[in-house]
Amino acid sequence: MKFKKIPKEYFPTILDRLTRFEPAYIRYKRVFDDIINKYSLDEKLKNISEEDEISLVVEIFNASVEQNSDFCINDILMGLEEKYFNFNSKSYQYLSARINLSSMINEIAEFNDLAKNVIWLKKISQNKSNIEELRQEFSLMYPIEKIILCEGQTEFTLLETIFKLFDFDINKLGYMLIPAGGKNQVARKYYNMLEYTKLPFFILLDKDASTIRELIEPKLRDIDKIYLLKCGEFEDLIPKHILQKAINYVHKNEYNCIFDDFSNNNSMVENLENIYKKYGFGEFKKAKFALELKNYIENYCSRDDFVDSEIVEIIKIME
Repeated sequence: MKFKKIPKEYFPTILDRLTRFEPAYIRYKRVFDDIINKYSLDEKLKNISEEDEISLVVEIFNASVEQNSDFCINDILMGLEEKYFNFNSKSYQYLSARINLSSMINEIAEFNDLAKNVIWLKKISQNKSNIEELRQEFSLMYPIEKIILCEGQTEFTLLETIFKLFDFDINKLGYMLIPAGGKNQVARKYYNMLEYTKLPFFILLDKDASTIRELIEPKLRDIDKIYLLKCGEFEDLIPKHILQKAINYVHKNEYNCIFDDFSNNNSMVENLENIYKKYGFGEFKKAKFALELKNYIENYCSRDDFVDSEIVEIIKIME
């Protein structure tokens, strides 16, 4: 069959997509379909069987890289599939395909700005002896040991940064942080992931999410934990003095808000919305502010700033 070789600049994308946290039958099928569509020159392959598709992709893939006999990366991915996911025969069919991942990894040795999972692949290709030690040494997150399921983008943006102030590095521990896309999506996300993953969950919810907890608890396994914030919303975890200083840092050429702008009668989000309105900072956007706050915390905060925060209790429960 006629085909084009895969260009080297596409190698990082392939490696990223082949090692994302999804069962192999999902991630490999997506990548293999893409390779067939982009690089096969045979128009009759649109309805090709899975077995024939795998064989053709192996041919295209291996013709696009310099060959070696090292399939250790493939074996590591097979082992992690058994650790992460429930058995699926199609997944094992895809993972058994002898695409030469080691060669592809070798050919991107000088590439920069790679996804975290591709950086991990590069590291283990250089040292395959103990992948857990490599994770701890280089803060790689892979192999994954636990899922932290949170409500939304604010938690996803800030949790890792705040944890690091307490020397609690979730990437060294192998904890993957996943946002559900909103409070009302947490139970659905948890239910969906339970269909395929065996890894334990730590589920973090706002104080007002008791209904969501009730939906989750019937499915909660012994290895999973669920935690409702006592302080309110996630923004209420952040001490007022940090929020005040972060706002004034971001808007340093404009008016400065003061500590008294934070009312104890309002939630922290309500306070932030009122402050932005009062000082003419424009519309308060949670996701944008979370990124600005992350930058401020990374550069100007220490664990002492959070010593009275509920985050201390959360870390103790997660450890």
